[in-house]
Amino acid sequence: MADGEGRIVVVTGATRGIGSALTHRLVELGHTVIGCGRSQGGVDELVSKHGAPHQFAAVDVAKWPEVEAWAASVLSDMPTPDLVINNAGIINRNAPLWEISPEEFSAVLDTNVDGTANVIRAFLPAMIESGRGVIVNMSSGWGRSTSPEVAPYCASK
Repeated sequence: MADGEGRIVVVTGATRGIGSALTHRLVELGHTVIGCGRSQGGVDELVSKHGAPHQFAAVDVAKWPEVEAWAASVLSDMPTPDLVINNAGIINRNAPLWEISPEEFSAVLDTNVDGTANVIRAFLPAMIESGRGVIVNMSSGWGRSTSPEVAPYCASK
């Protein structure tokens, strides 16, 4: 992506943290960013700061119907992405595993694991058909080690 030619880049979790930083930097470098985040307010801020040709949408990557509809819209409006960055992720509250409710545990895995698979499922067929593209799945140091109070997060990364 350093050849001076702008690319089409999909970034999940674009409204906060690393995803937000990636989004701003990619735009600064001349790439077109197609981003999503769960927060409509965060999406509105990105739309205000980076107008067309960039596109941002409120999407919960853990929910296949939302990802499927978003990807279909993106792929009908834009060329096939050159790069998909699966960045969206959530972490559980700090607590021992036995104090994490089944719902909280599932929410972490639904976003961090299922969400990654949903985005791949939605964009990869078009990338294969076009014969190009790269997918990057963000991880964490905790994916290679453990921490006693974020076991669900460690398991998901």
